Amino acid sequence: MEILLDPDSSVLIAQVGSAEASHTMDTEHLLLRGKHFTGPSKVVYLGDVATALMAQLSHPDTPQFSEPAGFNEQHWCIETTSGDLKVRIESKPYWAFGLFTSGYLNVIRLEGPLHLRARLIFDTVSSLGHHPWEFAHWRSLDRFTKKHTKDITSKSNEELWKNLVDAARQTLSEEIAAMAERAEEILKLGEDSDDFDAWQHAIKDDLHMAKQALAEDNGPGVERALARLEASLIQLDPRLESAHVEAPPVRFATDFEQQNNHSVGASSLTKLNHEESIPFVDLSSPTAEEEEQ
Repeated sequence: MEILLDPDSSVLIAQVGSAEASHTMDTEHLLLRGKHFTGPSKVVYLGDVATALMAQLSHPDTPQFSEPAGFNEQHWCIETTSGDLKVRIESKPYWAFGLFTSGYLNVIRLEGPLHLRARLIFDTVSSLGHHPWEFAHWRSLDRFTKKHTKDITSKSNEELWKNLVDAARQTLSEEIAAMAERAEEILKLGEDSDDFDAWQHAIKDDLHMAKQALAEDNGPGVERALARLEASLIQLDPRLESAHVEAPPVRFATDFEQQNNHSVGASSLTKLNHEESIPFVDLSSPTAEEEEQ
């Protein structure tokens, strides 16, 4: 049975491989903190899956516990947002009353664009030392899914993980192919360049590095190689030699320039006063979050 990818959300179940007391919960604001947090807090065992997944998020909001950890430090629910992506992770025992780490799983709920969900899962799986869809206690997992997630089976869960990984891998492969096509076009235009051979070698090397990184499921490595390639193509492209950025029609002098007799004309200042109002934003005061900390 083929599992189709939902355009808006995904629910996955992961086996926790290991867990350490590397984080705390700010008991006043229910926010996730590091283990060296000095305010009132409680130890939380995040586990390797949750730690790896949140490490892949780009500039996320501070994760907050919607279900705080109690006596059991590994039983909790945490939520955060990263751009257009919403993440909710539940840590629950599913075998032996949670006496051992292998008896815990994470229910991961993602909401947002498919390409963001796929890339997050791709990077998370790549950073883990085990496949999160492979469980230590399969019979207990089946009992858990029948009781808590009736639409999910161990088989459909595994296929969903793999399909999201494959979707991200396909996107990266298409980006490499598109860049390779662009490189071929620009190399033909730059054949008359004095250092054409050096550029050609550098471009082919970066393409090889991007493909190698993809083969190793190294998404950031693919992006770094493509970024280097992009920079090379911009420098080699002869069509960009005459390109330039127009200077702004009105130039506003700094105080330093005015002190050195580089003044702004009266007409320019008049234009600024009548046509543009620049709001003042005070960045010297601490934010509400900083005051809470």
